[in-house]
Amino acid sequence: MQRPALPRRSPPLDLPRLVMRRASLVGVLVLLLALVLGLARMGDDIDDEVDAAMTLAAAMARLGQLGQTDDRSALEALRALQAGHPLRHLSLQVHAQDGRLLLGPPPAAPAPAPLRWLLQWHQDWLSVPDDRRVAWPVQRADGSRWSVSLAASHDSERHEALVSLLGMLGLLLLAVAGLLAAMHWNVRRAFAPLGRLLQAIAGIEGHDARQVQALPTMPTRELESLAAALRHLGAALDEAEAQRRQLSQQVLTLQEDERARLARDLHDEFGQRLTALRVDAAWLSRRVAGDAALQQVVDGMAQQCGLVQQDIRSLLGRLQPFGPAAPGAAPAESLANGTDLLQALVDSWQGSGPEPGLACRLELAWLAADGQPQPWPAADAAALWLPRPLWLAVYRISQEALTNVARHAGAQRAGLRLQLQGGRQPGAPLQLHWQAWDDGCGLPPQATATTPRADAVLPRGNGLAGLQQRVWALGGELRCTAWQPGSARPGLCLAASFDTRLLPPPQTA
Repeated sequence: MQRPALPRRSPPLDLPRLVMRRASLVGVLVLLLALVLGLARMGDDIDDEVDAAMTLAAAMARLGQLGQTDDRSALEALRALQAGHPLRHLSLQVHAQDGRLLLGPPPAAPAPAPLRWLLQWHQDWLSVPDDRRVAWPVQRADGSRWSVSLAASHDSERHEALVSLLGMLGLLLLAVAGLLAAMHWNVRRAFAPLGRLLQAIAGIEGHDARQVQALPTMPTRELESLAAALRHLGAALDEAEAQRRQLSQQVLTLQEDERARLARDLHDEFGQRLTALRVDAAWLSRRVAGDAALQQVVDGMAQQCGLVQQDIRSLLGRLQPFGPAAPGAAPAESLANGTDLLQALVDSWQGSGPEPGLACRLELAWLAADGQPQPWPAADAAALWLPRPLWLAVYRISQEALTNVARHAGAQRAGLRLQLQGGRQPGAPLQLHWQAWDDGCGLPPQATATTPRADAVLPRGNGLAGLQQRVWALGGELRCTAWQPGSARPGLCLAASFDTRLLPPPQTA
């Protein structure tokens, strides 16, 4: 028993790796920035602590000399010392012998409003009152005593801690912003081509693989895998559509072969028998020359044989408009022959339908490759050759379009337009634009005046389905629009374009 193949291990994804790599880079940069800022902050903190220690030492030295100076000079010296370098973690107070406050801590510099609110909130709700104090008496020169005290103060440390906390939060915010920016840039860059992928998917849905073929290389493995799958799907759909077109062309070829066989049978069987009947009628006409009644009957038989033979010739022309292909000849038809057959087809519908009859015409135009109008090459039309399958398809869709107009449109005017665009030398690329229009009842109510798809107007006649199939089999697309949008009788305009090339004239033996 054959064991099922194990699924292939999928390769690692690119997007998480890119995000983590750039996020790690941002993290390393933030850590380096934090280290640099921390070292700078550490130096400032050391300087502040040393300055505070020296200020305390200077204050103690001043306090030791209080007994040798007068009151005013001693207090001014202490105020100047605290104003230049305030004490940290301590507050100095000097009281007179009667309890009066002679010297208190200097007022703190006002902090910004948000910082002040946070400091006040911490002091009111998260800080425990600290009443620790060290006091000692100082003998004055006049015999009085001052009371000097150093009390614990949390204000400076609270301020420093809050500033450090805000700095740390700012650094953390910077790190988060950097990570988000890196992730945003990675994701945006990775998914920037997603719009192209969506357009390619829409193109596949509309049977148009050009968007898939134009997909660039994707920046990540995930999107490149998706693009590769779309390219593979587009190629498979193109191959399937090419096979369907080939099959449709083969079906149409079989139909033409069947028409050719029927034409041969009609020509070989009915032609011989009708000729024999006309010979017999001629013989009878000579034998009954003296009998007027019999002569009239025989002449009627001969006339009916002639009409049947004419109808058969007309039917043969419809079955094989270009006649049987010569053995070994190139499958090509001249421009003159093709336009003559289209003109004959248009003329056959002239005056058909209810009174006053259908006015039908054929319009021919030639454009240069740059779109500039050129005169129609009437004199050289016999030397310009196009592929026979293309001519046959143009004739058949023109035949079906005019039949639909006569049967269903109720139109008074109709026409065919054949426009060729390109060079006139053999091998030059050429575009053949075909158009059939009428001023009849127009599109059905369920279709809009700008419906581009032929299946929206199929209720007018199932022949349009065959018409659309012929156009599609040759790589074209049938477009259906109103001939006169907005009018009471908008009519219908069928259009298709085919890419082809002019062929060299076939070699005659």
